[in-house]
Amino acid sequence: MGNLFINIIGVFLLIMLAYYIWNKLHPGAFDRKLTEKIQNARKELVKADEDRLGRRVLVPRETQNGVAVNLYVPSQAVSGPLPVVFVAHGGQFMDGDADTLDSFCDRVKDIWDRIIVNINYTTLDVQPIPYPQEEIRDTVLYFAVHASEFNMDPHRFSFLGFSAGAYLLVGAAAFLKEKGFSVNGMISFYPFIDDSMIKLADAGAHVSPFTLVTGDTDQMKDRYPVYKEHLRNAGVELNERKYTDAKAGFIEYNNEEYEANPMYKKLSSVSEEQKEMARAYEIWMAGEFERFDNSTK
Repeated sequence: MGNLFINIIGVFLLIMLAYYIWNKLHPGAFDRKLTEKIQNARKELVKADEDRLGRRVLVPRETQNGVAVNLYVPSQAVSGPLPVVFVAHGGQFMDGDADTLDSFCDRVKDIWDRIIVNINYTTLDVQPIPYPQEEIRDTVLYFAVHASEFNMDPHRFSFLGFSAGAYLLVGAAAFLKEKGFSVNGMISFYPFIDDSMIKLADAGAHVSPFTLVTGDTDQMKDRYPVYKEHLRNAGVELNERKYTDAKAGFIEYNNEEYEANPMYKKLSSVSEEQKEMARAYEIWMAGEFERFDNSTK
C-alpha cells in the first residue's frame, strides 16, 4: 500500500510543480517575502510555554525531526488506561498551529473523558506531502508503544480533524494500516477533498467508522456527494451530520485564541450564536467517540 499512497498524492505534487513554474514565469509572485509573511502570521498564533494549557511533548523520531504535540489529560483522576483522541487543526495546509486549539482541547478533555493529543504537524510551505502524514503516523505509533507511560489505551485511539487537518489524518491512517495499526474511527469537519481521498477509499485504506460533518457554506460542498458515494461503495461505515445554520470553522474559531486575533474575530463564524452551536457539537462528539470504541468490541 506504500506505493499506492505515494502514487495517489500526485495531485499535490502537481500543485507544487505549478507553484514552481509560476514562480519562474512570474518572478516575485511567490518569493521569499511571501513565505516570510505566511510564517510570521503563523508565529502570532503560537503561545508562550507558560500560557499554553496543554503540556508540550516532543515525539522523537529516528531519522527525522521530532513532532511537537500538546497533551491534555482529564482533570478527574481515573484508574486504568484512558482512550485517546488525536487532533489535527485546519488552516489550508499553511495556516494555523496546534496552539489555536489549546483552549478547545483543554475543555473537551473533560467533556469526553479522554486524553487529547493535539498534533502540531509541519505545514506545506515548510515540507511537502507526505511529510505531515508521516509525522502523524509516527506520533500515533509512538504513543501506542509508550501507552503505559501516558496511561493510554492503544485499543481506543480515534481521530478528529478539521479541513486540511482532516485530509492529513486520512492519509496518516493509510500509513498506519501499512504498519498493521488501525484507529477506532474518525470525525472529519469540512475536510479538503481531492482525488487522493477518493482513491484511498477505493483501495480500502480509508478510516472506518467515519463521521463526516459538512455544511452549506463549505468550500468543498460540491465534492462531498462523490466522496460519500465512494466511501459507501468501499464499505466504509459512514455517518453524516450536516449543519445548516453553522458556518465553516465554527468549532475552531469560537475559542479565545481566534477571538483575540483581529484576522478572525470579524468572521461570520465567530459569534455567540455560532459558539453556542459549537459547544453543542462538542457534547455530541463525546457520543461519537464512544460509538467508535464500542464498534471494536
